[in-house]
Amino acid sequence: MKIDPLIRQVTQSPGAPAASPYALFLGFREGEVDGERRYFLDFREEHVGNPLIRTFHGGILASFGEMVAALHLARERGDTELPECATLTFDYLRPAFAGTLMTTPNIVRAGRRTTTVSVQLRHDGKLVCIGRFLFPVGLQRP
Repeated sequence: MKIDPLIRQVTQSPGAPAASPYALFLGFREGEVDGERRYFLDFREEHVGNPLIRTFHGGILASFGEMVAALHLARERGDTELPECATLTFDYLRPAFAGTLMTTPNIVRAGRRTTTVSVQLRHDGKLVCIGRFLFPVGLQRP
């Protein structure tokens, strides 16, 4: 998957090609806050995990985190395609109620062969979950 069409897709730009149907389904966007690139996911009925208390489904949260981590790493490496995640660990700390989630990805460790990216998803400033994603690519391109 080419990164430029996907970035246009996830930021909901008009006329963007259908690079990823799942990115369209998630409908997340990016923006800049305090000089940092941040990613946002607005709650939609399709994202519901528990309809009684209107929370995000855990799979939606993990998928959002993985896409953000892959985008961040691809940009840092200067790649034109997204890396594939080899392993992920996702800790759910509290319910993510309907609203807008925000995250800023960070590279935790970048070796020659693998890179770990962390995302912390926040709702109204409160940490709701933490994801760590291992990609089988080093930070430096060969």
